[in-house]
Amino acid sequence: MQKTLLWLSWLFLSIGAVLIVANLVMSLMGLGASYNFGDPAKFQFILVPFWEIGLAIAAIGGAGVLASRRVNRTLH
Repeated sequence: MQKTLLWLSWLFLSIGAVLIVANLVMSLMGLGASYNFGDPAKFQFILVPFWEIGLAIAAIGGAGVLASRRVNRTLH
């Protein structure tokens, strides 16, 4: 379980870092990278930048890394 948790945590950290870097690269190109969480059919636009999504995913991954270390200590 600890290895699976650690692997998934690093996966989430990597995905978060990729989204943050993608936002940085796109902003250097003059493009705005964001995801619409609203309903365009109803003209609801809730645009969230990629860096915020990446930061949230990376925070989940970081919490998983810390949790996997705690699981390792409690199992041994």
